[in-house]
Parts: sequence; structure tokens; C-alpha cells
Amino acid sequence: MKHDTLKINENEVEWGTWSKGDEIEHNRKRLIDDEHVNKLYCDIYEIPPGKTNWPQHYHTCNEEVFYIIEGQGEVVTESGVLKVSSGDILRFPAGEKGVHQLKNTSDRETLKYLDFGTTNFPDVVFMPADNKIELFAGKSGQDKMCSYKDL
Repeated sequence: MKHDTLKINENEVEWGTWSKGDEIEHNRKRLIDDEHVNKLYCDIYEIPPGKTNWPQHYHTCNEEVFYIIEGQGEVVTESGVLKVSSGDILRFPAGEKGVHQLKNTSDRETLKYLDFGTTNFPDVVFMPADNKIELFAGKSGQDKMCSYKDL
């Protein structure tokens, strides 16, 4: 694992795509890749119009921060639904109070955001709406001990 200063240009990183069902879809650039992950990660996401980023979830050991670069949407949180737009910063603490799901509410514009957070392992991720859990045991989620198990 490298711990040197790292300079990355987002234009040199390829997009990856992930989807689940009809509602969940995103494109992601892993800016700090698994080789460099130590105590934090950093990704850029794009959510197509009308889609959500991930299943509603929270982490037991990790915090996340989103910076909305462009677009508009809403995030489902423990305390309700918050409207978000360019320039907004969202912090999701570890634990149930950090439950979240980001949705692009536009019917034609992409929602783009920076996602960064801590990488403490193991990390149990609860998806309460789906009644499932995921356990990450290694860096950046590569090593999963179990995945999408019913509670």
C-alpha cells in the first residue's frame, strides 16, 4: 500500500457503471483506487435522471461526505427527505443516524457529486429498506465476508 502524496486528474480516470433493478444506477470514477486507500477513499459519481445512487443504507464503522457538484436531487435520511443542489455538502455519520439514499429528481440532467469518507474495516452496512446487510472486511470493499444477506 502506498502512502505518498497522490495527484490524480479526474479526466484520466475511467467511468465504471453499476445498477440494480430499474431504480438504482450510477457511474463512478474511483479517484483514490484500492492501491492507495489507507484511511479514506474518494469517488466521483454521476446519477442519471430519475435514478438513485445505492439502496438506502448506513455504515456501522464509516462516515461519508457528499459534495454536490452539479444537478439537483433529494436525499432520504433518518430525519426525513432533504432537497440538494450544486454546492451542498452532506455528512452521514456512522450508525443508524447516517442512513441515506441520494436520488436525482431531474428528468433530463445528471446529478454529479464527490463522495469521500473513512475506510475502517470490518464495516457492516445495513440496508433497512431491503432488510439486508453487507460485511466488508478489506480495503475499499474488495474483500467481502458476506454480501446481501437477509436479516
